[in-house]
Amino acid sequence: MNTRTGMAEGGYSAYKYLNTEQALQDPVYFANNFQPPGLEQYWSQLSPKATPWVWLGGSYPGIRGAQMRVRNPETFFATWASSAPTQAAVDMWTYYAQAERSMTRNCSADYTAITRYVDATLSNGTKQEISDLKYQLYQAVEASPGNPFPNVNRSRSDAWSNSAVGNNLLLPLSFYQYYGFEHSVLPFCNIMETFNQSDVLTTDNGGTAKAIASESGIAATYNVTLAWKYFLTGIAEIDYDSIPYHDDPIQDSSWQYQYCSEYGFYQRGNPENSHTIQSQFISLDLFQSQCNETFPEGLPPSPNVEASNKYGGWLINPSNTMFSSGEYDPWRVYSPASIEEGSPHRQTYQNIPDCGVPPANDTIFGIIYRDMVHVSDMRVLLNTSDVNHQNFSTVGFSSPIDTEPFYAGVGLFSMALEKWLPCFGNGTYGTTTF
Repeated sequence: MNTRTGMAEGGYSAYKYLNTEQALQDPVYFANNFQPPGLEQYWSQLSPKATPWVWLGGSYPGIRGAQMRVRNPETFFATWASSAPTQAAVDMWTYYAQAERSMTRNCSADYTAITRYVDATLSNGTKQEISDLKYQLYQAVEASPGNPFPNVNRSRSDAWSNSAVGNNLLLPLSFYQYYGFEHSVLPFCNIMETFNQSDVLTTDNGGTAKAIASESGIAATYNVTLAWKYFLTGIAEIDYDSIPYHDDPIQDSSWQYQYCSEYGFYQRGNPENSHTIQSQFISLDLFQSQCNETFPEGLPPSPNVEASNKYGGWLINPSNTMFSSGEYDPWRVYSPASIEEGSPHRQTYQNIPDCGVPPANDTIFGIIYRDMVHVSDMRVLLNTSDVNHQNFSTVGFSSPIDTEPFYAGVGLFSMALEKWLPCFGNGTYGTTTF
């Protein structure tokens, strides 16, 4: 892989090996050929036939872990799949719907009003109105608490596409997936809803003055122009550009190929959703064009989601498997625990199934963590030096990674293993239904 571009050195044809089947076969080969140097006398004891191999994975590794129990139960004896979107789908407009549901109602209402205001201006505004809107947003993006009105070049913002405007509207949600509403979006909402007076004591938070923020939001109480003004203030005050972030181009391009070829998960805006907080200009066609531009060779016309869904999708139901999800995880929408329209609405229970026996098809063995988001349990296993997911204290964020989901998940999975492990080696590797 080219470490600068992130693309395969072998060209586009090399990506044909980056697919679901290969991703599942690789760990099977690894497990069956695990022979670490210096431990030669134990090699025979380390094979999946002699020792139970247990899979722990969150997000994409969680998908693979669940599928592994369907495809190769003789190799991996048990799985804990955290935040695993096992249902591949091209259209994932519901990604930001989860974030909207977790917001305070005034902030949600204003976010929706602003999104529709911006989309309407881009669609029907005059040339000057469109130019002014782009310039105002660009200035807010480039601003900081010490420099609220930077001198920026209008020609640069005029060159923005409508989708670029839409992407910049999502800045306050940049870290929602791992940090959730309270620890990433709420600081922005407080600035916007209090007209940048979040430090003023009011009756609602222990002081003596009337609450500044209205329950229905600025747009409904006053007008959308005022809401837009303080939306921009929130972006400027949080100063998202200062947040430390390390981009890995190899991971980025590899995952892009996977979702372009087999998973989809195109997180588009849905103007038909009355609570939308994502621009209509973030469209399915936009995602597909980006895929085709990055990989002009080797892609199907649309992601081949059946390559993954053949293992069960929403209905995947392997034995010896525990699923865990955050209540407001944006990826829960395509997990077995989905509550979205069109999903099977399976119920999650903590009753541990017998070894080798899947739960009833309309149920899931696992746990839903209240108010949590993506892989909120296994994220405590990350190194604290991981700037992408841990160190936001310099800009007012604090990590929501709580020990409670971790210990709850570990406790339940440990009890499950205590029930399942005694049957290892009896020649039965379990069954799967879906």
